[in-house]
Amino acid sequence: MIGRNDPCPCGSGKKYKKCHGREAGGAQALADAEIKRIMAAYIQHAPSKVDRAELSLHIKTWMTRLGGLMETEVIEGAAFEHFLFVVNSKLWENHLDSALSRTAREEVKTVLRAWRKPFVLMAAVNGKESGHFVMADVFGKEKRSMRADAGKDAPAGTVFFGIVLPDPREREDGVQPVTTLYSIPAESAWVTSKIREMADSEGTEPDAEFLARRLMDVFHLLFSPQVPDAAPVQETGNREDGTAVAETAETAAPAEEAAAGQETELPEGLTAGQEKAAVMLASELAADQEPEKTIGQIRNVLVSYFIEENPIVRKPGGWVAGAYLAAQEAGRLSGEPFNAKEAAERFGVSAATAQKYASALSGQMAE
Repeated sequence: MIGRNDPCPCGSGKKYKKCHGREAGGAQALADAEIKRIMAAYIQHAPSKVDRAELSLHIKTWMTRLGGLMETEVIEGAAFEHFLFVVNSKLWENHLDSALSRTAREEVKTVLRAWRKPFVLMAAVNGKESGHFVMADVFGKEKRSMRADAGKDAPAGTVFFGIVLPDPREREDGVQPVTTLYSIPAESAWVTSKIREMADSEGTEPDAEFLARRLMDVFHLLFSPQVPDAAPVQETGNREDGTAVAETAETAAPAEEAAAGQETELPEGLTAGQEKAAVMLASELAADQEPEKTIGQIRNVLVSYFIEENPIVRKPGGWVAGAYLAAQEAGRLSGEPFNAKEAAERFGVSAATAQKYASALSGQMAE
C-alpha cells in the first residue's frame, strides 16, 4: 500500500498525497469510514454472541484484582477489550472474515487481513517522523510507528502500552490502538525490568504472547505505587472513531430531576451513585409508559445487583442503558426494539459500556 508521504509512482517527484493521491482522496475516505464501521460493529454487537456470564466473571476478576488502583471505568474497559480481542480472538477473526466477504474495496481488505492478529504493544518512543511516532519494541527487535494525533506529543523514552492492531494504511510498520493506549513516562521505565522478572519467573520471554496472557498482572504492576517518586501511568487518549471502551463522558441529570414524580422507596445502604441510577431507571421507564409492575421489577433487579456486588457507580447512565438492554433481551419491555448503539446514545455512554452493564444484569433480569 502506498503511503501518503511516499513518492508518487507516476514519477512526478511529488509526494503521493500531493499528486495522484488527491484523486484517491474521496475513495480513501470512504474506505476509512467503512473500516471504522467494521470496528464499531464488533465492539457494539460481539458481547451478544458470547457467554454473558463468562464476560461478567472476567470483568469481576479484573475488578477484584485492580480495584483501588485504577478508575472503575478504566478497569472495566481494559477487561472488556481483553475479553473481546484476546480471550475470544476467534470471534474477532470470524467478524473480520464476514466483513471481508462483504466488502469490495481492496484498501479495506488489506487492512482487515492485517487486523487478524491483535497484540499487546510495549514500545519505546525514539522520535517523531512525518506525523508518526517512531518506536521500538521494549522486549523485541521490531520497529513500530503510530500516527501522532494533532496536539499529541511524547518525549523520547516514553513507553506506549496497550492492545493494538497492525495498520498498513500509511506505513508498513504502522499500528493503531484498539481503543486506548497507556503512556509510561521515561522516568518510570523501571517497570519493564519488573515485567522481565515476571517472565523470568515462568522461564519464558516477555513477548507479546506473555503480555497478552498476563495483561491483568501487568496493569497491576503499572498502577501499583511501588516506587514513590515514579511518574504515573497515563492514558494517551482514545481513537477518533469514538468506539472507546473506557468511557469518559459524564452522564446526566441529578437524581432529584430524574426522579420527578417517581416514588423511589429504595433500601438503605445504597451509595449516591447507585441511588441515582435506580431513580433514573424508574423515571425513564415511566416516561416510556411501561406498567408500574414492570418498572418495579426492572428497578429491583438493578438494586439487587447493587446490594450484592456493591459496584462504584460514577456514570448512572451506563447502568440504565445496560438495564434497558438486559430487560429487552429478557422480553420485559413493551416498546419498540432498539440496539446497543441506540440505548447508549440515549443515555450518553458508549455502546461498549451499555453492553458491559447489560452483561452484568442479564442473569438476574432473565429470572
